[in-house]
Amino acid sequence: MSRRNSDTARRGSEGRRDLESCCPDCGSWRHSSCEGGRTWRGFGTAIIGIGILLLGALLLLDNFGYADAADFAAYWPVLLILLGLSYFFRPKPSRCLMTGLVWIGIGTVVLLSNLGYIGFEIWDLWPAVLIIAGANLILKPFRRRGLSIAEDSGIFEATAILGGANRRLSAANFQGGDATAIMGGCEIDLRDCGAEGGPAQIDTFAFWGGIDIRVPEDWEVQVKGLAILGGYGDKTHSIEGDGRKVLVISGAAIMGGVEIKN
Repeated sequence: MSRRNSDTARRGSEGRRDLESCCPDCGSWRHSSCEGGRTWRGFGTAIIGIGILLLGALLLLDNFGYADAADFAAYWPVLLILLGLSYFFRPKPSRCLMTGLVWIGIGTVVLLSNLGYIGFEIWDLWPAVLIIAGANLILKPFRRRGLSIAEDSGIFEATAILGGANRRLSAANFQGGDATAIMGGCEIDLRDCGAEGGPAQIDTFAFWGGIDIRVPEDWEVQVKGLAILGGYGDKTHSIEGDGRKVLVISGAAIMGGVEIKN
């Protein structure tokens, strides 16, 4: 533990300079108390709140006979569009525009289908999920072409299809890796890794599966994954300090989940 702390202190602000999107207000990736975090909570929740408020007002008017909620039932996908717009107001490090665009796209397709402007429904597009899963497996070997994948290289690869995969690394300079879980589970343990080098990135893909990632307490975690009927959960409790190792979690969770914890 002392070696890891000394490595972190020696790095100082070097890792920070490699990050182009840190918060301009506080320089932190957490945004728990800076102006950027407060802005996201203000605008993001306000957009969702407007949608809920309008829905409640419509139902109230319907109960008193001033409006017919059935006439507006086709417009419920507007809530999905508002949810997508809320992602655009997040601070840069946690802003995931792709997730917002997906929700806006789903809401738009459902809305147009309800209004009769298109001749198909969103559920007719579900085979596209299988296409995405297959494309992910095909492109996976090309993502880190030219990099050595070994236990001491700081790069890992884990694939679990109808099964499980476990990886435990202890590299001093962890660089990143790929984790894929399709109707299976992956467990990645990085708690013995050092904090040398710049930011690291783990590309994840969970389809009807789960990925658990354990990181040291002196690492900073940034989640940039796309969640579709799934989710990303950051349950880490990082130790505050300068020059911390930054780990970026990217990828997609489709009817699956990715959890990061200490």
